[in-house]
Amino acid sequence: MLARTLLLLCWGTCLGVRFTKLGVPGSISKGDSVLLECGYDLEGDELYSVKWYKDNVEFYRFMPSYKPSAQMYSLSGVFLDLENSNATHALLYTSNLETEGTYGCEVSTDVLSSIRTIKAGKELRIHVIPDESPHIYGVQSNYRMGDFVNMSCLFGPSKPSARITWYINEEEAVDSYTISQMERGESVMISESFLQFALEPALLRQGALFVRCQAILKLVHDFRSLELIVGEGTSGAQFQRILHVSPGQEGPSITGVMPKYFVGDVVEVNCSSPRSQKLPELQWQLNNESVRPEFVTTYPVLHYPDGLLSSKKGLRFRVQPDQLRGDEMKLKCTATFYDTVLRTSAETSLFTNNYRTSSFHTSLSDRSGADIPPSSMQWLVLVLVLCSLARR
Repeated sequence: MLARTLLLLCWGTCLGVRFTKLGVPGSISKGDSVLLECGYDLEGDELYSVKWYKDNVEFYRFMPSYKPSAQMYSLSGVFLDLENSNATHALLYTSNLETEGTYGCEVSTDVLSSIRTIKAGKELRIHVIPDESPHIYGVQSNYRMGDFVNMSCLFGPSKPSARITWYINEEEAVDSYTISQMERGESVMISESFLQFALEPALLRQGALFVRCQAILKLVHDFRSLELIVGEGTSGAQFQRILHVSPGQEGPSITGVMPKYFVGDVVEVNCSSPRSQKLPELQWQLNNESVRPEFVTTYPVLHYPDGLLSSKKGLRFRVQPDQLRGDEMKLKCTATFYDTVLRTSAETSLFTNNYRTSSFHTSLSDRSGADIPPSSMQWLVLVLVLCSLARR
């Protein structure tokens, strides 16, 4: 990957040109413009070229010694505004689902007729966020005690999919009442959840029952990872440390790693996230695959005096022969930072005519919007009947 190439080229003492900033947003909404920033310090070198890539395919280059200096190359999902792009910025005037990918900046300098190059990359994700709230379907006009309630909550299309939660009288519905599923469209998803239960007196609160559903989207804001490549003990290899972060950012740290492991040895390491205001989600991978849950230990969140937070996860397992790929084993810890978007449905209200009849119906309103109590309707009918008898 591009970020990995940077570290391999500049491991140890990297003299000359260096990055000061790589501005690639972690995520945007479909249709948004994208400003890609590539900040660097030439350290006295002469700029030869700046190139931008999407998934390792070049779409823009700036070469000050050429006329014109800026050139673009057509690439699906990349909507480059050439006039507003330069040696430090590339502007995409809009975006679609194909815009998603890893964007990398490559800076080359001319030093005594030799080219020195640095590279860095970061992933950009495209989100689709519906403007409307989730909708509840399947509500009947009348219910009786013992009736089976079968409602559905629909939200979307969205990207990523939403997690839908049901609430009954402001308490989260138990798992046995809910069934969730997703309908996948073209890169977007419709999320649907069903609420199914039998009406019981224990569910009522002062004779009433209120139902609503909530859709939550977890949007990736940023992610940073640290990868260690560990060799088998007999090979004599020391582990390599590869940090996947944008220049100037702090990534997760891994402690407890031994320089060598043999088959049968116990690997016992910890991953800690960088201190931040938002708590990231940590994930361990072994050879680019998620590890088994029983290998992972989650520790309490660390709270610092300055208000920042840090999370920590441990990994413990015994090395098996099949975990060594070509005498190497890759351990990777990723810290993912999320933003949350919440959408709540309108509340559906069901209530009893009276506690003895145990009959439910959706609320009725007069022209002023006020509910008409069922008991008032009964008294009105009785008064009309008595008046009719008195006239006779």
